[in-house]
Amino acid sequence: MRRAVAMLGLLALLLGGGVPARAGETYDIDQTYGDIGFKVHHLGLFSSAGTFRRFTGRITIDQTHPENTRVAVVIRTASVAMDWENAASMLRSAPYFDVARYPDARFTSTRVIPRGPDRYDVEGLLELRGVTHSLVLHAALVGQRPSGVAGQEIADFVVTGRLRRSMFGMTADPAFISDAVDLRIDARLRLYVAARAG
Repeated sequence: MRRAVAMLGLLALLLGGGVPARAGETYDIDQTYGDIGFKVHHLGLFSSAGTFRRFTGRITIDQTHPENTRVAVVIRTASVAMDWENAASMLRSAPYFDVARYPDARFTSTRVIPRGPDRYDVEGLLELRGVTHSLVLHAALVGQRPSGVAGQEIADFVVTGRLRRSMFGMTADPAFISDAVDLRIDARLRLYVAARAG
């Protein structure tokens, strides 16, 4: 379900976010501190959440033209995890992620749009179960600090979005599981930074 999903696509918001990263730099998203999560609702009464434990991601920053910044994320669908293992097993089955046939979900950004200080929309394409649809993710820089290594800073991001699982052929159990899936991606980048004046 993107993302995380996702990916999740994300993290372009460090452009204009106070981090003087070098233009054209490519960064790997740190999975150790990252999390791609989703939430669905049941009968309008309660919800359940899950995460993907295996994913890779990369962002290439164009500081001069933020709209050209690119994000690419690949998620291993079989790595889906929930508090109840039977639920995770169900999501790996053919009516849902069908991990045997579609082991990866992919998000590739197509455009980054500034929406305010430290906030960007990341438009892109999500491929899930062999089906590709557009997806908009909302990214926000939530923390920035020295990494303890000269020439590096750590930037933490939260990215949110929503998709409809039926668009990707996941139509099972509509009376019990909501069609809308909420996405949340927490991510961290170690950024190269230019020397600050003064």
